[in-house]
Amino acid sequence: MTAPSETTAGGTVREEAAREATAAGAMPAPERGRRLVRRVVLVNAVLVAAVAAGCVLALRGADAAAEGLIVAAVVAAGVGVAILLNYLIVGPAGRLLTALTRAMETIHKGELDCHVEDHWRDDDLRRLSTSFNAMCKRLGDESLSYAERQLSSIEEERRRIGRELHDETSQTLTATLVRLDLCDQALQDHDAPEAHAQVVNCKTLIAHTIEELKLIVYDLRPVMLDDFGLVPTLRWYITSHLQGAAPEIVIDFNEATLRLPGDIETALYRITQEALANAVRHSDATRIHVRLITKPGFVSLAIIDNGKGFDAEARPHRDARGGVGLLSVKERVELTGGSVNIESAVGRGTRLYVVIPLTGDESGEEKT
Repeated sequence: MTAPSETTAGGTVREEAAREATAAGAMPAPERGRRLVRRVVLVNAVLVAAVAAGCVLALRGADAAAEGLIVAAVVAAGVGVAILLNYLIVGPAGRLLTALTRAMETIHKGELDCHVEDHWRDDDLRRLSTSFNAMCKRLGDESLSYAERQLSSIEEERRRIGRELHDETSQTLTATLVRLDLCDQALQDHDAPEAHAQVVNCKTLIAHTIEELKLIVYDLRPVMLDDFGLVPTLRWYITSHLQGAAPEIVIDFNEATLRLPGDIETALYRITQEALANAVRHSDATRIHVRLITKPGFVSLAIIDNGKGFDAEARPHRDARGGVGLLSVKERVELTGGSVNIESAVGRGTRLYVVIPLTGDESGEEKT
């Protein structure tokens, strides 16, 4: 199996953030910054020199009794000018810091619609305010996009459940009602064999309905995930949902010998479920390989198909196969503190690698 690349989702996100900040109007960082600090130091140095020169000039030919007053007057004038110039230079920075503080408090409350003034004469202040506004816009866009994907996922799940209830369960129950009517008619006609046959048919249909409802419930939350763990649940899912699908699914769970924390097992189950469903629907693959490894310090998952692949570099912001499956996978991995790497090229299949670190308390237990 190809070793996972060292490029992680976190690195990609940081690169994308830099590109989007630049596209949103943020200016690149200067090679030599702190011009504001240099201006303050320069102005104060010039004032000190001016006060010193003023004292020297004022004291020439002055009476000894007036020297103290002259020095005090020159120093006072210098202090006044220093205060004024420092206020003119540093004042805008103070106002911007106040605005940024209020905006951060607003973000802390969960309100991402924040904006600070970005029309500053100073380049550093303009760059800082523009970058902050670009960051707020990105946060707002990502939050909205995440909410839209969540709602889309919920609606899709509701449609799937409604479709299964209508196409399978509802029709089976309707057939059961028809059989019960036939059974009632047979009892009225004193046709015991026919009534018995219809009762047997009704029992078969009801048993089938129960199995269908179990599948729906297990899809919502596999109970066996809590009772038996990740590996048996994945085997069950692949057998019950993907058996007979176009691609051949090869599993390798020989090195998955540890039980994991419940939240990690749930995340890996959903990741595998979404990745396999995405590959079956869109990849046109003939073979999908699923490998799970659990170690005391980490757990890794690899899903590799030999399908048509896609250009991952050309469309990094969206699931290139037309849905939100891979985006959902990335979000689930990030919530567990893990990393995901997706490698694909047109005509060369797709390789999904997930690595989730485990702390000492999460290392799991050996399965018996």
